[in-house]
Amino acid sequence: MDTTFVNSRQLQWEELSLLIAMFVGNEFQWVGDEDQIESWKSVIDNFNLVQTTIRNLEEIPPFRFRLSLDINNSWINVFLPLRYPKVQPECYFSSDNVNRQTWTEINSEIEMKVKELNINDECCIFELYQHTKSYLIEKFSQTTLSDYDDNKNEKEKTSLQLSRILIWTHHLLSLEKRKNICQWAEELGLWGFSKPGYPGIIIVEGLDDKVHEYILRLKSLRWQAITVRSEQIEPLDLEEQNYGERVKIRLGRSKPGVTELETMSEISAKMRKADLEEMFMSAMKINKK
Repeated sequence: MDTTFVNSRQLQWEELSLLIAMFVGNEFQWVGDEDQIESWKSVIDNFNLVQTTIRNLEEIPPFRFRLSLDINNSWINVFLPLRYPKVQPECYFSSDNVNRQTWTEINSEIEMKVKELNINDECCIFELYQHTKSYLIEKFSQTTLSDYDDNKNEKEKTSLQLSRILIWTHHLLSLEKRKNICQWAEELGLWGFSKPGYPGIIIVEGLDDKVHEYILRLKSLRWQAITVRSEQIEPLDLEEQNYGERVKIRLGRSKPGVTELETMSEISAKMRKADLEEMFMSAMKINKK
């Protein structure tokens, strides 16, 4: 049996299982005909059974899928050769809302980044996704900022936004990370709660700019995987000084901060009490019976 080939398929399965868990709904899409998609779904669900023979693994077509970048209806498209990550993946950007020049620039960036990430024959799709999304945000902000600055400033004078997010991580065990989660929430004036373990869950609420600063700080830490699974935004009047009274997930706290909970059922109960159960159920891909 070709152990190198089997190991490659094992690594692909692990990476894809993680991506599928991270991306909600149509954010992850298989790209292929019905038979191919069915075989891919089957191998993801039953890999330990499928890998019993090398022949079974060879019969499964190379994985093809795409991930939503959440910007201008754009996607990163991925083809994993049978011996990926030993063999470099094929990845490209697509969107109906960018011109040819922009499309070429973004794909050139992706090509360079793939070579950089795959140099050690390691799985790299999530890192490539994060890099591409950051590149897009920077590029589109540069091209549109001057056009919309006046309108943006005018809007900021009349209203603020209250933001509520649910962050999913592959796991949350590090005591240092748990300390940061609590300290940064207090510093930024955010209310919420978190659950350590597998997976890690962090839910916070506060002023929109402070919430996004919180996200950036968390993502600057080393994670196996981290993603914002859900976000809700509510408008606030500029005169509304006591916006904390509008926060739904205060958990009885008089001051901002994050409270640690031990189980998913505790989170579900707290979200239900705050009338946010649907947000939690949807983000965690739980079908309410």
